[in-house]
Amino acid sequence: MIPFGLLAGFAGDREIRITKLDETGFGFRLCKENQMMASGNTKAGKDKTNTVPQQLFRLCFYDLEKGEYNEVKISFYDLKKETDEPSEFYEKFWVFVDQPDYKQAVQSLLRQYSRYIHLKLEEDDSGLAKNMTGYPGELDQVRCKSLEAQIQIWDEEVQAVASEAASDGKENWEKLNAELALELDRKEMYVDYLQLSFAEFLKKYAENSIGICKKLLQSERKPERLYIGNQFCHLLFPEQDMLFKLMEKAVKEHLKITLVFSYVREYKLDFISRLLCEIDKWCRLHNCQIEVVVNDWGMAEILKNQTENLIPCLGTLLNKRKKDPRISYKTGDQKLFKENSLNAQFYRNFLRNTYGICRFEWETCGYTQLFPIGKNSLHIPFYQTNTSQYCPLFAVCANGERGRQKLIKNCPEYCREYVLLYPEHLHMMGRYNSLFGIDMDALKDIKVLETYIKNGVDRLVIGEQK
Repeated sequence: MIPFGLLAGFAGDREIRITKLDETGFGFRLCKENQMMASGNTKAGKDKTNTVPQQLFRLCFYDLEKGEYNEVKISFYDLKKETDEPSEFYEKFWVFVDQPDYKQAVQSLLRQYSRYIHLKLEEDDSGLAKNMTGYPGELDQVRCKSLEAQIQIWDEEVQAVASEAASDGKENWEKLNAELALELDRKEMYVDYLQLSFAEFLKKYAENSIGICKKLLQSERKPERLYIGNQFCHLLFPEQDMLFKLMEKAVKEHLKITLVFSYVREYKLDFISRLLCEIDKWCRLHNCQIEVVVNDWGMAEILKNQTENLIPCLGTLLNKRKKDPRISYKTGDQKLFKENSLNAQFYRNFLRNTYGICRFEWETCGYTQLFPIGKNSLHIPFYQTNTSQYCPLFAVCANGERGRQKLIKNCPEYCREYVLLYPEHLHMMGRYNSLFGIDMDALKDIKVLETYIKNGVDRLVIGEQK
């Protein structure tokens, strides 16, 4: 059976499942209650007893070389019901076709699919991708021994191609007419922020950044907001005492606050509910409002009745889109990547009316995005591709194999010392329980950020690279 993604069939406006295929025709099956009812054009068949009323067939053949579908319309054919292997659930039909374009499409599909199967059996993943898409499989080896060495390579790459626009200084930064925020997403950053003055903390943050992010933090533009917490690992959220110390310091330094939560495990629900009540009380005491990034629908439900001082934002884990550092090698039209569910007005209305969500968290992810009308925060330069509640880094460090994962409640924090490294050309890393790509284009040229802002982004959120 040809995979449905490579061959889709339709009888009129109804989808059918192709079960057999050759140059003379194709077979399909239908539930007995779904007999083909509409009439169609047909040649005179010799066996009239086993035919059923017919209609226009459309077969969509996927071209693996062009990365697009080729539709073949079949108006003239012989349709015969097969009587072998009777079933009480479905009936099988065979369609005899005599069209040159159909035969050509079948030959092309079978040739390409046979080649794919051969490569799948004979090559590794890199070899398969290289032969199918031109992906540079020969570069798929990890040369660096540490994240610092890998980032140094990326930094040199950024510096080598940085445009003059990225070094014009003050005038360029003034064009970034958007709120500027910093991410504090792990324990060592919480400690640094509490122990250092804000000027010292900002200097250290800039030193641990590269490209445009570093230049932006060293410019006269100063951050106006802190993102406190982690969107991806529930164990990296600050402990309650530390959280309120961070919030107190941010208020004294006249910084706005966005608290960042990941998914909520079942055993954490009561704790999160109590914590949100305490945060709400803190907001009333300080006469302020705080944004809360939610990445769990249960969390959104909890916040529904506490939106006076706690303003929910749609997090990255709920704002789904296709992100992968290898996506540039994908064949075919990639324009559909530009949009996701948030581009639909009815969905944004649902989020606003049901949960009070009006701000959306996005990431630079290596291709152009169409941002919806509303409040859009853009995280640079990292973008998340995979997140596991059962940490693969812990599995590697504790069990020697990333597949041996389990739920961790008391984490030894291996991620403070270790990351998972990948081939340098992919610009990605494995940090705590997630995989991240880094958008090099956003680091090389300020014009990329200017374009995002012109297209609907009103906040830039910078993450530390080192």
